[in-house]
Amino acid sequence: MSNLVKFVKEVESKKGKTILSVAEESKVKIKDSCGGKGKCGKCLVKVLEGKVSEPTKAEKKIIGDKKLEKGYRLACECQIDGDVSIEVVK
Repeated sequence: MSNLVKFVKEVESKKGKTILSVAEESKVKIKDSCGGKGKCGKCLVKVLEGKVSEPTKAEKKIIGDKKLEKGYRLACECQIDGDVSIEVVK
């Protein structure tokens, strides 16, 4: 049987930065194989609460409307617009 362990790390960031760039600066590991160009979909995160930018065309294409409605976003495309809580998806 496995147990769920939750790690939480708070960092400060400027408005307009992508989630991926903030994660990299803070040494939070998010998978990324396309170099942050919005093509691979591996940097999937879930916005739990807070203000972020509207979904981009790349996110709509890769993630789809149903997952976007549930808060899933691409860390390389999604920009921070205020305080936000993010879950890194495996």
